[in-house]
Amino acid sequence: MAGGSENFVQVVAKNLDILALPLVTLLYPLAIETKSRSDDQQWLTYWVLYSMITLFELTFAKILER
Repeated sequence: MAGGSENFVQVVAKNLDILALPLVTLLYPLAIETKSRSDDQQWLTYWVLYSMITLFELTFAKILER
């Protein structure tokens, strides 16, 4: 490693505020288990909306930054 480079843990620690929301929004729904059909439908809706918002954000990131 070069003298001025940071290791992975330091980079993650410095950017924890940026990583926290995506981790919570992705990991929390994955940990939930449901047996009812309506709950499954709500989670499917959640994932579809999450995916669409993420794709929109990635596609138009340059425009949104302005």
